[in-house]
Parts: sequence; structure tokens; C-alpha cells
Amino acid sequence: MGHTTISQSATKRLCRRIFILVAPLALFFQMLLPVSALASVSNHLYRIDIHPRKDFTRLTIRLSDSPDYTLAVIPGNRLRIVIQDTSGALFKKLRSYSDKNIGGLVLKKRGDSLMVTFQIAQMAGWRDLSRPGVTAVTLDVGAPFKAGSPQPSQKGREKIWAGIGKLVRDFDPPLKSEIPFTPTDQQVLKSFLTEEEQKEFMSAESALYKGSLTEAEELFTRFSSRQTKIRPLALYRLAETWYRLQKYPQALAAFREAEKLWPDYLGLNPGVTFYYGDSIARSGELTQARALLASLVARLADKAFAPALLVRLGDILTRQGHELEGRAIYQNVAQHFKHNKASQMALMRLADGEFLQSTPWNYRLIGDIYLKASQQSGDLDMREESHFKHVLLEAIHGEAGEALQMLMRFQRNFPRGVYVAVNRTIREVLVAEVYRSTVWDKDPASLVRFMEEQNEYLAGCVEQPGFLATVTRAYNEAGRPIELVKLLTSLIGRSWAASVAPELYVSIVDNAELIGDTATAERTLKAFLVMFPAHRQARLMTERLGSIYFAAEKHQQVKDTLVWLLKKGERAQRSESFYLLGRSLWELRLYSQAAKSMELFLASTSGRDPRLVPDAYYVAGSARESLGDRKAALKLFEAALKIPDNKRHEEFTYKTGQINLKEGNTRRAKDLFDQLAKNGKDPDWQKLALQALNSIESKPSPP
Repeated sequence: MGHTTISQSATKRLCRRIFILVAPLALFFQMLLPVSALASVSNHLYRIDIHPRKDFTRLTIRLSDSPDYTLAVIPGNRLRIVIQDTSGALFKKLRSYSDKNIGGLVLKKRGDSLMVTFQIAQMAGWRDLSRPGVTAVTLDVGAPFKAGSPQPSQKGREKIWAGIGKLVRDFDPPLKSEIPFTPTDQQVLKSFLTEEEQKEFMSAESALYKGSLTEAEELFTRFSSRQTKIRPLALYRLAETWYRLQKYPQALAAFREAEKLWPDYLGLNPGVTFYYGDSIARSGELTQARALLASLVARLADKAFAPALLVRLGDILTRQGHELEGRAIYQNVAQHFKHNKASQMALMRLADGEFLQSTPWNYRLIGDIYLKASQQSGDLDMREESHFKHVLLEAIHGEAGEALQMLMRFQRNFPRGVYVAVNRTIREVLVAEVYRSTVWDKDPASLVRFMEEQNEYLAGCVEQPGFLATVTRAYNEAGRPIELVKLLTSLIGRSWAASVAPELYVSIVDNAELIGDTATAERTLKAFLVMFPAHRQARLMTERLGSIYFAAEKHQQVKDTLVWLLKKGERAQRSESFYLLGRSLWELRLYSQAAKSMELFLASTSGRDPRLVPDAYYVAGSARESLGDRKAALKLFEAALKIPDNKRHEEFTYKTGQINLKEGNTRRAKDLFDQLAKNGKDPDWQKLALQALNSIESKPSPP
């Protein structure tokens, strides 16, 4: 007796549960099934007027009585009017109508209701001019009625806001049916496959169950390509695999082919039926998907996973333009299945409906729904989605610094989740706002830490005026020049830094040379010249590269890099470049070019390093002498003698005396040697001068 009582009680609870679950679908089933013959049609359509105006089109649906109707926006930029208890002609000619605002009016019967669906232009909005007591539905459609898109309250968050509507409403990864995976009974497989093939098929199902989808796809494709008795089952499994791989068109085609071969299997495996229905929904055939999933929900109403299926059905209704019916399902599931995962799913769907209307004053209430779902759900995907939307609301409406910290925690918790790309965009926006709104002058160390932490997300920062100067100053004041070079080097590889890339290269070279990192400086200069050969600083950077080669005594590279300076009409950005080139050419014994380069250096009057002038005279004069042009050499050395405070004066005195002697100017040569011997301070030059004097005096005087 006790056992009977328990069974009856359980049955009652089960019946109540089924009733609660299916009750919200009453209106929905009316849309699917033929209406009762007892229903009466009280209104009649007798005309549709379309009047294009300058800025809009007026559509008037004329009826015999005041209409009871609903108006909804449905996917594909369409409007749908459903007029209750109405009959009338379907005016098929209007299907081909089109103007700049509307087009393709399709009239259909749906039970006792009349449904009018038509396309509206991308930039068009609409207004409803219908009034109670008037026997018509009147709409104006055109650009003037396009509702302004909701905007973020925080200035600078526009980039986050753009596309949020699509992300919140339409982002739709593969769903978990919540229906337990059912492997095929091996006894069934024995009827179709050899022992080896049985193992292979079971391995494929195991791969599907474990999520090794590529392996499962390969194996099931092999089975489904054979014209054998196992092919229908293999097609179902292949379709399920493709669904989970997000190959929805292929999945739908495989499901339909499998259904033709073995339709009864859908009654045996509810999980496959769910994936089939969802594939149909994703293809846009929402009516068929709705019917299939509704029957599945009714069949599985006593299962723990049935509420989740009901939520999915609500999703399909919402996308089909029946927001009220979808919302009713969400509310019912949230209320009656509070201890089921579906309750949080339904609450999230309700929150999604409020997301785009959120404000700085109410967004935390909506965000708390997502946060609670994230904290309570045991499903990783659901935790990620709900946590992300909680953070997203904060990123739109909250304080930038706090939102940034929340986002960074989310990224640490879900480093490879489905929101990786959008998280990058959001973080870049928040990082830029924190950078702009913070006064860094008094705390350069904080800016250094901020740059190190956010170096991958500085896209919005590099665009700010003075960014490079501010960051460079902070690193220098913090005594971190090496880290500055590393930071700037990491930035030049970022596509978003392209607008400031030339300045980054220059700054890297400046700071690398400052710390003596010539390898980095050389590498960066070469990269700059490859990337920006026509840049206004390209010539200067070329000269700087030549300077690095000179410091490393790579004289051939100096020549190859700077020899263009000797072309007619060319001018060095830095006078020193002529000197470096001349010195290298002298070392390479290219005397003519060496002399020319040094003379160009000596002819430069601005920006010339006076410390290099004596050596320039020496190289120029010596090169001319080597070429046999002693007059030009003598002129250069004589000029060098007039350089004030010249530490090489004695050397030039001796050299000038030598050339004068060779030119036959013995008296001038003797005066110079005598001056050096008497007044010189360097014993080596004094000794050479005395030797020269003795040589002159020992020679017989010319007759």
C-alpha cells in the first residue's frame, strides 16, 4: 500500500511538472496546429493602399472592423503585422512591389489570423499611426523614423558599444542539449559490421563524446560514404559532429539525408533530434525548427534536461519575432525550475532583453543577474558567457579603472575562451581611457608598471598626443632605459602602432645608442630603411647607420651606406657624415673620394664638430698628396696651421714643411722646420724637424 501511495504521489508531481512546462506553449501550439472549427473570424481585409512620399512610404491596411493586431521586427530587416480573427484576399501581386523604403509584401493565413510581412530598407524606421476605433492599420516607413541607436553613457566607450547588440542577442555558439550522450548498443552494431568495424565505429562515437571532433569527423565520414546498412546511423553521427564543429549547413544536409533513410531514429535518440532542430533553426527555417523542438519538449517533459530545451525553444520564438511568447517561456522556466540550470539560462535571456536599455543607474541590477549565474552554474560555457556579460556591462557604464581590473581577472580565468577577440577590443578602449584620465607626471614608476602590464593593449594610447614623449620621460626618470627599448621594440610589431611606427623606430635608436646597445640600434635602423625608404627621416637614419658602422670600423659598410653623399647636389643631414665617409674612404685607400668627402665636411659651416676639423684637414691634404696634387695638399695644410688651439699644430707644421720642400720652396720649408725645432713641445716632432734641417743644410746649394 505504501508503495502504491508513493507511486501515485510521484505521478501527480510528474503531471504537474509536465503541465507547468508545457503550459507556456499553448499559444505557440496554436500557431503550429490547425485551429478549431469553432473559432470565428470577425474581421475582413478588403484593400491595401501604398503611397510613396518624399521621405517615407505610407502603408494602410483597410479592414471591415477595428483590428486586434501585433507588430514586430523580425530578422532580415523585416516587419510583421499579425491581425487576429481576420480573413481576406492575399494580394499576391504585392509580393513584387518595391520602393526605396519597403518591398515584397507577403500575406499569409495563420489559423484565424492574417499575417503581413515585408522588407524595410536598411536605413528606414517606422511609426504606427493606427488609432482605436479606426478600421485600418496605418504605418509610415522611412529614414525619418529610424530610431537612434542606444549610446554608451561614458564618453570614449563607443568602440565597445559598437556591435554589442549583435553580440548579446545573436552570438550563438553550439548548444549543449543537456541530453545525455547515448552510444549505440554493440548488439545493434553486430548486425551491420564486422568485429573490426564495430571497434572502429565505437571509437568514432567515443571521440565524439570526448570532444575529439576532427577524429570523429574523419571516421564517420568514412562510414557514411559507404552504401551499407550502417550508413543512416553514420550520417546522423556525422551530422552531430558537424553541428558541434559549427559546420551548420553540412550538418543540416546530413541530418536530412539521414532522416530520409531512417526517420524512426529521431524517436530513439532525443539528443540527435535536438541538434537536428537547432541546425534547422540556424538555417533560418524557424517554423520547422520550432515544430520539431516543440514535439521534443513535449516528449521529454519529465526529464531534468527538458527545461533547457524549453529555453532553446524560447530563443527560436524570439528570433522569429515572437518576443512576448519567448519572454513568457523564459519567465515560466525561471520561476518554476529554480534548482535547474535552465532557470539561470532563462534569467540570462531576460537580462539580455534589458541589456541594450541599460543605463548607469540600473546596469548593476542587470549585471548581478549575470554574476549570480556565473557563480552558481556548474557549466563552464555558461559561467564564461554570464561572467563576460557582467564584465561587459561594467566596461560600458562603469569606471574605467575598475572595469579594466574586472576584465583582466576575466581574461585570467578564461584565457582561451570564445570572447578572446572582443576582450582585446574592450581592454584596448579601457586602457586608453585610464591612460588619458591619469596624471602620470608625479608618479613615473606607475606609468612604467602600467605600460609593462598593458603593453599588448596600447592601441588607443599610441594615438594620444605626446604618448611617446610621456612614456620615454617616465622610463628615464624611473631609471629604466633598457626596459624602454624593450617596450618600444615590442610595439613596432603591432599593426595598431603603424601610424606612429616611424617615430617608434627613431626613439628605439635614440635610446639604444644611449645605453650602448649598438646591435639593437643597427637592427632597428636597417628595419626602418626597409619599411620607410621614402620617409622624411630616411636620409638621416641612413647617416646614423653609417655612423654605427664607422664606430665598429666597418669601413666598407660605411662606404656602401654613405657614398651617395658625394653625388652632385646631395647634402648630409649631419656634417659629421661627410667626415665619417671620408675617413673610411681614406682607410680603403680611395683617395679621390676621401679628399672630396673631407673637403665637403670642411666646407660645412653649421653643425660641424670642431674636434674633427684638424683630422679632416689632415686626411684631405694627405689624400691630395697621394694623388700627386701637392698644391692642393699644401693649401689644405697651410689652412690647418691657422686653426686656433690646434693640438696637432706641430704635426701640420712638419707636414707643410715637407710638401714645401718637395715643391722646391726650400726657404719656406726651412722656416717651418726651424720654428718647430725651436718652439716645439713634442720631442718627436722636434727631432724630425732637426733631421729635416740637417738634410737641407747638407745638400749643396744650387749654382
